[in-house]
Amino acid sequence: MKLTRSPGVTYFWMALAITIVAALFARWEWFNRHGHQRLWWELLIAFLVADYLFLITPIRDNKSIRRLSAIGKVWAALAWICCVVYLAVIAREVKPVLSNQGMIIKLASLGLLLLLILVFSVYRLSHEWMRESLRSVVARAGGGFLVRFAAGPAADPEVVDSLQAIPGAQRLEVANEWSVPADPAAAAALLQFAKKHDFDFVPNNKTNLKEEPIRGR
Repeated sequence: MKLTRSPGVTYFWMALAITIVAALFARWEWFNRHGHQRLWWELLIAFLVADYLFLITPIRDNKSIRRLSAIGKVWAALAWICCVVYLAVIAREVKPVLSNQGMIIKLASLGLLLLLILVFSVYRLSHEWMRESLRSVVARAGGGFLVRFAAGPAADPEVVDSLQAIPGAQRLEVANEWSVPADPAAAAALLQFAKKHDFDFVPNNKTNLKEEPIRGR
């Protein structure tokens, strides 16, 4: 089974990440005074690597899985690299450089360029999330509908009870798959069932999951 994260774990990590970043920047002067600048950067890079690995871990709930596309992972890596390089540029405290106006302008220009790349990378990253439905309704080749869901029946007794209430619905040998006839009464009940339990109508029955682009982390 592939590693995934729940929405609750995602929110917890976001709060923890904010706390870690705030603590690192609050202790910058202490690390600097004690000659531990390298340790500070190592801690920051280690955190960013952990945050990147967490970001590319798919988010799973009982209805769908959200994951970054391959291009999205590249944009994420670029954004995290820009973070490190940008901080390295603005954190330079070499006195001869500070007294050189030309060098200050160059560093400021480089910092602005990196910031723009960072913002654009985050923007592109937000558009590279894909959603895979774990609850779907597809049309059967021989007529009628096929209802599929990923969770076990024991974990979704309400779903199973609702399926059993649909006229003509039958459990198939394949786990978590039900057949529903195409008559008006069954179709109307199936539509209400899909709305109630957040099932997606998939155009074909070639795959179990439907993948589509979404926005947001």
